[in-house]
Amino acid sequence: MRMRKRKCIKRAGKRVCMQKSMAVLLSAAMAVTMVPSVGTGNMAYAAEVTEAVSGNGIADAELEVLTVDADEAEGITLAENAPQYLYVGDGTTIAVIWDGKFQDDGKDNKNTIYQGNGWYYDGEENQLVLQGVSITNLACDRDLSILLSGTNTVEQYVQIEPGNSENEHTLTIKSDNNGSLICESILAGSTRKPRNLSIMGATVETSEIRCHGSLAIENSHIAVNNNQINDAILGNTVSIKDSYVKAKSTEDMAGAISSKNGITISDSQILAEIGKTYEAYPEDSVIKNVDSSNSVITKQWKDYEKEVNVTKTYVYGTATLKEDLTIASGESIEFESGACITNPEKLTLEDGASLLVDGAEHTHNKDGDITYTWKDDNKHIKNVACKDCPIGYVTNETESHSIGENGFCACNEVYQPAELTTDKYDMDGDGSKDAVYEISNAGQLYWFAGLVNGSLSGVTQNTSANVVLTADIVVNENVLKPDGTLNEGTFKEWTPIGNTCNGSYSPYTGIFEGQNHTISGLYFKKENTSEVGFFGYNGGKISNVGILNSYFCGFSQVGGVCGYNSSTITNCYNKGVVDGTADGASSFGGVCGCNLGILTNCYNTGIVKGQSLVGGVSGSNNKTITNCYNTGIVSGQSYVGGIDGDNSGIITNCNNEGKVSGTEDYVGGVSGSNNKTITNCYNTGIVKGQSYVGGVNGYNGNGTIINCNATGEVNGTDSYVGGVIGRNLNKGTITNCYYDSTIYTGAAIGDDKGTTTKVEGKTTEQYRTGEVAYLLQESQTDTEIIWGQAIGIDTYPTLGGAKVYKNAIYKGCVGNSGEPVSYEYSNTEKNTYGEHPDADNDGKCDDCGAIIDGIGAKLAGYSLSLTGNIGVNFYMELSDQIIADEKAYMQFTLPNGTVTKVLVSDAQTNTEIKEGTTYYRFPCEVASYEMTQDIKAQMFDGNGNCGKEYTYTVRDYAQYIIENGSLYVEAIPFVVTMLDYGACSQKYFKVAVDDLANKESNPSNDISGMDSDYMDDFAANKAENKVLGQFAGLSMVLKSETTLNIFYEPKEGVDVSKLTFSVDGKEITPVKRGQYYILSLKNIKANELGNSKTFTVTDGTNTLSGEYCAMMYCYQVLQAAEGTYADDLVTLVKAFSDYAYTAKSVCQSN
Repeated sequence: MRMRKRKCIKRAGKRVCMQKSMAVLLSAAMAVTMVPSVGTGNMAYAAEVTEAVSGNGIADAELEVLTVDADEAEGITLAENAPQYLYVGDGTTIAVIWDGKFQDDGKDNKNTIYQGNGWYYDGEENQLVLQGVSITNLACDRDLSILLSGTNTVEQYVQIEPGNSENEHTLTIKSDNNGSLICESILAGSTRKPRNLSIMGATVETSEIRCHGSLAIENSHIAVNNNQINDAILGNTVSIKDSYVKAKSTEDMAGAISSKNGITISDSQILAEIGKTYEAYPEDSVIKNVDSSNSVITKQWKDYEKEVNVTKTYVYGTATLKEDLTIASGESIEFESGACITNPEKLTLEDGASLLVDGAEHTHNKDGDITYTWKDDNKHIKNVACKDCPIGYVTNETESHSIGENGFCACNEVYQPAELTTDKYDMDGDGSKDAVYEISNAGQLYWFAGLVNGSLSGVTQNTSANVVLTADIVVNENVLKPDGTLNEGTFKEWTPIGNTCNGSYSPYTGIFEGQNHTISGLYFKKENTSEVGFFGYNGGKISNVGILNSYFCGFSQVGGVCGYNSSTITNCYNKGVVDGTADGASSFGGVCGCNLGILTNCYNTGIVKGQSLVGGVSGSNNKTITNCYNTGIVSGQSYVGGIDGDNSGIITNCNNEGKVSGTEDYVGGVSGSNNKTITNCYNTGIVKGQSYVGGVNGYNGNGTIINCNATGEVNGTDSYVGGVIGRNLNKGTITNCYYDSTIYTGAAIGDDKGTTTKVEGKTTEQYRTGEVAYLLQESQTDTEIIWGQAIGIDTYPTLGGAKVYKNAIYKGCVGNSGEPVSYEYSNTEKNTYGEHPDADNDGKCDDCGAIIDGIGAKLAGYSLSLTGNIGVNFYMELSDQIIADEKAYMQFTLPNGTVTKVLVSDAQTNTEIKEGTTYYRFPCEVASYEMTQDIKAQMFDGNGNCGKEYTYTVRDYAQYIIENGSLYVEAIPFVVTMLDYGACSQKYFKVAVDDLANKESNPSNDISGMDSDYMDDFAANKAENKVLGQFAGLSMVLKSETTLNIFYEPKEGVDVSKLTFSVDGKEITPVKRGQYYILSLKNIKANELGNSKTFTVTDGTNTLSGEYCAMMYCYQVLQAAEGTYADDLVTLVKAFSDYAYTAKSVCQSN
């Protein structure tokens, strides 16, 4: 800027720059009027001074005239609403802006900057910056922002004058975080022309803040100490937010904070103090018309009657103290209902102070929550909260440690030791008992973690301790929400067992046997920690344990069961959350974060989240993962896989069903990246990523992938996306792998530079047939069934599923098939052949001569049973294969539903019916009343294959004999009487009476040819013994065979247990029924019904003996007086007698 000339007024030894129409900048004794004068090339101002009455008697001052170049500050544009006048009292009163014109500071700098001594004004920003200055005063007439830096002192005032603008203007005072201001007063406007004042983020100490407009204080620390009659803080409206304000007026009747339009206080702490007041409601003299929220307001005044100071503090809403607050004796603090102080440590209540809630005195109690604080190895502090206390008062009591039922002391820092056993478990299988800790509760589990980690006071560290879980353990409840995400709340934190980080080397090297128990509610959240999980570092053996409802969050090597594994984990699973989203976080797995050992038969169903190296089972694998699966959601940035994020080891027989997503590259259904071996694995989950995305694997560097399958959706937003592999490099090998080309229509491999064999897509329908399951299993090098599929149930192959066979379909019959015309897949190994031609209808194939039946059995014919029982013989012609099958059999399903089996090896053969042909006879017997009901017969081989089912009845064949009577003359009487007997049985037993056995046989009463006196031979003789008793009667049971029952009635006093019972010398065991003991002769053939048997009872000395046959029962019924027996029984016995008579002459005994 060009240098300018200036003339100043010099008064009382001070140089004072002129202010147009602003008498406040001059002594109260002077009135100054500026009049223009004309000089060559310059516009100057002369000072016309008039003496006025001075309150301090100051004499006339020596005046100097300020001159300014006419073209000064040309081209400089100030900010809108910038002051027309801006003065800084710095040694002299300096006009920075004069009549709207920016003045030259006489320095070589930016022409929009006016540089003072430790301060400067920026015309573009309209901001005055004070940098630790000490000045006299500061004034402006329009908008201005003052930025405080360091400690600044203004000897007199900071003021925004009314000026000549009718618009609204604001003086803003703010800080650069450490700036403060000390001044005599801060003034804004007048009652005629209000001006606004805003103090933001500043520390201010003054004696008065008077604002004839809106006063806003925010995020500031204000101290106003007024010793005049004025109010300490005054504004038309006052808003105080998030600030500490101390306002004190020492004079009587003056207010602390006043506003005619209301005061709004929020999130602040106020200390308002006045002198003596004579108001009826003295608190209103301190501060009134206040709308308060989340604030603490302290009011102080002097009671004019008692001449004592009164202090009352009020708390509104949820308040936070900005400064320490002490409630002294005789003072009070009152909380509105529900109000509290968030940092009660800043509040002190001295003895004698009053605590009120809604005007009522609050008395401390011991009814609130109880917490505990560790003190030392022997004691803890019991903290008893005062219930409903607004200041959170707590009573402290010292107690000795004691263990609760969950294994913890109440302080949660002392644990129940695990139970050491030495005689129960052989952990390593060497035949000797080992030292083993039994764990049954959460406290013992924490104790064990401390034992391994070396954190137990007074207990020697043991990293190789063996453990057996004896119960399910719950540490925290409801760690996870039902959707599997972390719940709100505070949980007891877990410390992973074994660690090699942070300068410690304490890997776990013992044997941990879970016995299929679960551990629930583990919680660990430290985003900068490595080796995180139930176990941190495992160098031992972990088996048979499940992790439920748990949350693990760390930076690297984080897993549900183990963070870092260098040994063995078997039969373990995780249903918790594994989380790590910090930048650079890596190696996150549902079971294990980083695996350098062996994972077998493990699975994960929980959510797994990370940045890099993220897997459903393991984040990264450098050794072996076998027979593992994942169904949980897996997400990360890069190197993300359903089973493993990055594989440099061996993955075998694993599958993923969970959703897998990566925001960047290397994402796969089984593994994100592979540099070793993946065999017999599959994915059915959705796979999403950016580049290098595949249904099985995202990126195959120099690895081998064999017999794998992918049937889920595959989505990649960039390059290298494939149904099986995203990209296969030149050292990569992929063999016999498939994907569902109906679901993902792209190529099997996004970019293939390596070696591939049989890598292709199959449609969903091809999968459904079982073709892919067969192809995957076909290439296995051993006989173990790896791949299978339940055809008709499963759409896709599964590991360990039902074996799938590839069966040929032939046009020709089995004996003359020709070449296959097609193939089909089935769970049964069975080729399909054409029908056997049988033009001559002889039951044998015209092409190959085979018996035309499902298994090689042909029904040759039937015959009626001639053993005397009621039944049919089935004659079968059998193939050599069926004859050689030791397990082949004929199955009969009888009318009553009973199923019987007759082995082929037990059947009788007949070679006389047809020369050169052997027939196999399979007998089947039924009850007398079942002659009209179907008998079903079917031949089965030893593999469960069955032939044709044949259906026949006894009446069918009996009727055939009757209709061909000329061929079977001798059998006709027997057949007719048998059908009569069957019909009478149906009537007597009320079975199928609408279809009687003899309805077509023309029954005749005399067809049997029985002599009238034939039955007389069957009169039974009474048998008794005076010592043993008597045979009291007999009865008969009619089924397909006949049973005769003889009723023995012992004499009183006879010990039956010492008797021997026999029929024809064969000892039997009687059945007691009431007072009788029944001796039974079973399975009497029809032709033997009249043959008597000897029934004997003896005690060794005395013998009771009698001769009896079934016909004796018939004689008894038929010779009885009319009415003795029911008519239908008499009719049945008559028919039975005729049947027995004819059977005697026709039937042959075995």
